[in-house]
Amino acid sequence: MAAEAHVSFVLGKLSNFLAQEAASLYGVRDQVEWVERELRRMQCFLKDADAEPSSDARVKNWVADVRDIAYDAEDVIDTILRIEQQRRSGYVGFFKRRMFINVELSARDEVSNGIEQIKNKIREISASTLTFGIKDLEEGSSSRAESLQRQRRTSPLFEETEIVGFEEVVKTLVGRLIKGTPRRCVVSVVGMGGIGKTTLAIKVYNNDAVKKHFDCFAWVSVSQECVLNDLLQSIIKCFMTLNKEELETADYVQLKQKLFDHLKGRRYLVVLDDMWKTKAWDYLVDAFPNTNRGSRVLLTTRNRDVASYADARSSPHMLQLLGEEDGWKLLSKIAFLQQDIHYPQNLEKIGKAIVEKCCGLPLAIVIIGGLLSRKATDANEWEKVLRKISSQFIDDEFPITRILALSYEDLPYSLKPFFLYFGVFPEDHEIRVKKLIRLWTAEGFVEPAREEAAEVCLEELIHRSLIQVAKRSSIGGVKSCRIHDLLRELSISKAKEDNFLDVQNQHTNPLSPPKGRRFAIHQAPSKFTFLNASYLHLRSVLWITKNSGWLRKEQEKFLYRRFNLLRVLDLSYIKIPKLPNEIGTLIHLRYLGVMVDPLMTFFEFFLNVKRSTPTSLPSSMINLHNLETMYVRESSCSIYIPSFIWKMKQLRHVDVPKGIIIISEGLWSKIVRRPSLGLDCLANLETLKGVRAGDWIEDYLGKQTNLKRLEICEILWSGHGKGLSNSLTKLDHLQSLSLQWEDAIPVFLSFSHHLHLKKMFLRGKLKQLPESYEFSPNLTKLTLEGSRLMEDPMETLEKLPNLRILRLLLDSYKGEKMVCSAQGFPQLEYLHVEKLDELEEWRVEEGAMPRLLHLLILECSHLKMLPEGLQCVTTLKKLEVRKMDYEFKARMWEDCGEDWYKIQHIPSIEIQ
Repeated sequence: MAAEAHVSFVLGKLSNFLAQEAASLYGVRDQVEWVERELRRMQCFLKDADAEPSSDARVKNWVADVRDIAYDAEDVIDTILRIEQQRRSGYVGFFKRRMFINVELSARDEVSNGIEQIKNKIREISASTLTFGIKDLEEGSSSRAESLQRQRRTSPLFEETEIVGFEEVVKTLVGRLIKGTPRRCVVSVVGMGGIGKTTLAIKVYNNDAVKKHFDCFAWVSVSQECVLNDLLQSIIKCFMTLNKEELETADYVQLKQKLFDHLKGRRYLVVLDDMWKTKAWDYLVDAFPNTNRGSRVLLTTRNRDVASYADARSSPHMLQLLGEEDGWKLLSKIAFLQQDIHYPQNLEKIGKAIVEKCCGLPLAIVIIGGLLSRKATDANEWEKVLRKISSQFIDDEFPITRILALSYEDLPYSLKPFFLYFGVFPEDHEIRVKKLIRLWTAEGFVEPAREEAAEVCLEELIHRSLIQVAKRSSIGGVKSCRIHDLLRELSISKAKEDNFLDVQNQHTNPLSPPKGRRFAIHQAPSKFTFLNASYLHLRSVLWITKNSGWLRKEQEKFLYRRFNLLRVLDLSYIKIPKLPNEIGTLIHLRYLGVMVDPLMTFFEFFLNVKRSTPTSLPSSMINLHNLETMYVRESSCSIYIPSFIWKMKQLRHVDVPKGIIIISEGLWSKIVRRPSLGLDCLANLETLKGVRAGDWIEDYLGKQTNLKRLEICEILWSGHGKGLSNSLTKLDHLQSLSLQWEDAIPVFLSFSHHLHLKKMFLRGKLKQLPESYEFSPNLTKLTLEGSRLMEDPMETLEKLPNLRILRLLLDSYKGEKMVCSAQGFPQLEYLHVEKLDELEEWRVEEGAMPRLLHLLILECSHLKMLPEGLQCVTTLKKLEVRKMDYEFKARMWEDCGEDWYKIQHIPSIEIQ
C-alpha cells in the first residue's frame, strides 16, 4: 500500500480517538497527540516519495519505516478501544470483574510502553531525514498534484472485446470452428501472457456465424489455481440446470456422465480459457462426446505443448505481436477513449515510439494507453511517459513487468490501496462490485457514508485499463469485474513489499507466517493449517476458494482467539456448522461474511430429507458495535437472526439468503431475558435482503428511511399487508424492491413518488396491474412471477417510459393472447417470457420495442408460433428459444421453416 495512504488513514483514526474520553482513561492523550503531530509532519514528505518512487534504497527504507510506525500506532489504538469497549459493554462477566481490572492495569502498561516505543522510532526516523535527503523532497510540494490534473471524459469505456490487429485471425478461427472435419476437435490459441488470447476468444465466441452454427455453448476460465471438480461443475452450469444439491452430491464420474448424456446429439462449443496443464484436459475430455456433429473446443494457453496434447491433429494458432501501425491504432483508441479529437502532429510520432517500447504486446499497449488517457493530449506529457519508459527499460529484452509497474506508479497515492486489494481474489475470479465496495469501505479506504467515492475509484482503475469489466447491470453500471493475471501478480508483489497483503495458495510457501495486514487464503480448509505464529497484526482474513470444504474445529478456535483486531472476516466460501459465540470478541469487525451450513443428522442423511431444524446467530453478536455489513451466503436451513442485532447502529447492509428468519423481539426477549430492542436504532441501514416478514414490519420498517435495497420473503398479506404498504410509502430512497408473497395482494401500492426506484421483483397473485403512472417513472427493470393476471399486462407495461428489462415468469399472465403495440416499450432492451402456459398467440405491431436487443422464450407450452411482426424489430441481436415443443422449433428452421422470415435478420439464434 502506498505509505502516505495508510498514514492518512491512521491520522484520521488518531483524530477520532483523541475526540473520545477513552484516551484520557489510559493517561496517554499527550503521547498520542505527539505521535499524531509527527506523523502529519512526515506525511508531507510521503506524498512526494510515493508520487516519485526513488531508486535510492535509503529513501525506500525510510518510507517503509514510516509505514510501519503507522501500523504500530493503529495496533495500539485498536487495543485500547477493544479493552475499553469490553469494559463498557459488560462482555466480561460480573464474577470476572476483579480479574479484568488486573488485566486492564496490565494493558495500560502495555499501551504506554507501545506508544513510548513508537515515539523512539519516530525520533530515530526524524534524525535520519537529513542523512537520507528526505528534506530535499520539498515539504508540501504540489508538483505531483499538478501533474495529476487531467481531463475527465464521459465517453464510453474501451471494452475488452474491442480488438485491433487480429481481424484476420478472427476470420480464420471462426472458419475453423464452423467448417472442416465433423469430428469433435480442439482449436487452440497459443501465446504469451498479455498478447490478447482471451480478448480474441471472446470476439470469436460472440461472432454471429458461430452463434448460429452451434446448438449450445459454455465458457470457463481454467487458470493455474483451478479445482478440477469445480471446473466441471462450471461447465455443467453453462449447459444444464441442476440444483445445488444435485451438483454437490454427485461425484465427478456421475457429473461427467450427466454432461456427456446432455451433449450427445448436440453440436456444442466449449471455450477453455487459460489452460496451464494437461491434467485439466485429461480430467474433462471424457465428458465431451465425439459424435461427428462438428462440435468444437476452443482452448487458449501459453503452453504449446498443452495445445498439442489436447489435439495432436489440430495445429494451434500462434498469436503474433502487433506491428507499429496496429499498435498505434490500439494505443490511440484507448488514450483518446475512441474520440476523434485533434492533437499535436508530433503526438503520433511519440505514440509510435511508446508502442515500440511496448514491443507490440497488446496488454502493455492497453495499460500505457490507459495511463495516457488520464493525461492531457499534450506532447510534453507524452514525452515524459516515453522518457520514463526509456530510462527504465534500456536493459530489458521484453519489459512487460516494468511497463505494468510504471502504470501502478503513475496512480495517485490514494488509488494505490484500491488496486493492491485485487490481489485478495484468486486468479480469474469474477468479483461482485457490491461486495468489493463494501470490503473497501470496511477496510477504511473510504468513509461508510461515501460508498459512491469507492465506485469512482473503481471507475478510474477501469479507465486506466488496470481492471476489466466482466458484467454490466441492467442500468449500465459495472456489476462485476476482474483483473488480468499479470496485473494481479503485480498487485500481489507490490502488496507484499508494503506489508499490505499476503496470499496463501497451493503455489506459496505454507511455512511462512503472514507479515501483511491482510491475509487471503485460496486453499480448501482440509489443506490449510494455521502456523504457530502471531496473527495479532492482521486486520483482514478472506478465505476465498472454489473448493468449499468445512472449517475444522481447531481452525475455528484459532480464528476467533488469535485474530482480535480484525475488521474484515470473509468465510462465505467455506462451510461452518454454526457461528460460534466467540464471534462477539471480534469487536472491531466491520464486514462479516459466512456460509452457515449445519451438519446433517444421521436421520436426515439416511432419509435424504431437507433440514428442518433452524440454527441461530449467537447472542454475542450484540458486541459487534462497528459491524457495517453482514453477509450470509446460501444455507440449507433457516437461520434465526436475534432481534437485538438491530441495535447495531453502524449496520448498513444485511444480505442473507431468502427466507432467513428474524425472531420477533417478544419471543427472543423471553428466551434470553433481554430488554426489547427495535429497528429504530438502525439509522444507517441501506440494504435489507432475504428476511421473512414479521411483526417488525408494522413497528419499525417505516423508520428505516435510508433503505435503498429491500427484499422480503414469504409475506402473508393477511397478516402484514397493511403494515407493509404503510411502511413502503415512507421509504422514498428505495432503489430496488423485491416482495415475495404467498397469497393475493389486496391493494397494489402506488410507487409514483419513489423517484429512485429502478428495480422491482413481485411474486404473488395480483387482481390487476395498476395504471402505468402508479409505477416509479424511473423503473428500468421489472420481474413478475405468479401474478396470475387475466388481462394482457403489455397494455400497461409498454407505457413505462424507462423500462429496459422485463421478465414475465411462471404464471405471471394467464391469458391466451398478448399484444405489443406500436410505439410501445420505447426503451426495452431485454424481454424474457417464461412458463406462460395459457399463452397461444402473441403479436408484435410495427414500431413496437424499437430498441429490443435480446428476446428469450422459455417453456411456453401452448404458444403456437413466434410473435407475428417480430421481423419488424430490426434491432434484435439475439433470440433464445428453450424447452419449446418440436413443432414450434421446426417453424424456425433456416430457409424452410414457416417463421424463418421473422428471424432471418437476427445475428444470434440459439435453440435448445
